[in-house]
Amino acid sequence: MGILDELLGGGQLQRTFEDFVHRYEKGPPAEGYSDQEVVDRYRDVAHAVPPDQYAQAAQEALARLSPEERAEFVKLLQERARARGVALPKQIGSDPKDLSQVVTDLHEKPGQLTDILGGASEPPQGAGSSMLANVLASPVAKAALAGIAAMVVKRVMRGSAR
Repeated sequence: MGILDELLGGGQLQRTFEDFVHRYEKGPPAEGYSDQEVVDRYRDVAHAVPPDQYAQAAQEALARLSPEERAEFVKLLQERARARGVALPKQIGSDPKDLSQVVTDLHEKPGQLTDILGGASEPPQGAGSSMLANVLASPVAKAALAGIAAMVVKRVMRGSAR
């Protein structure tokens, strides 16, 4: 049984994710959960949905950020991608739709988005998931990943990912 089936099947996992979504929607998007919880929830669901569903969830999450937060997120993506030798489009707009496409493209290579959003400015040297404990040194990175995970879960719970 996959994570999506478990989310729809009720039980403790479903309640855990519903609680996560509730906390995301009730407070500031970067607060209410630990960095590790955000990374875990994101990893649990981000690759469980098709790319178009992921892109829609990313667009919804990024639309919840203020224009200033999206601009900060663009700058963060550009700086961190450059530090890791990852090519991004020359011009990245802060419009949620355009930005979600960049995020979706990064997401399609497993681990690339979370690596770029990692707290270190240098690429990890042999670091695995332990590096992700501090992955979200930037509140806007935390808000973006939490939002994407929450929007994926909401879509699954509504049945639109099936």
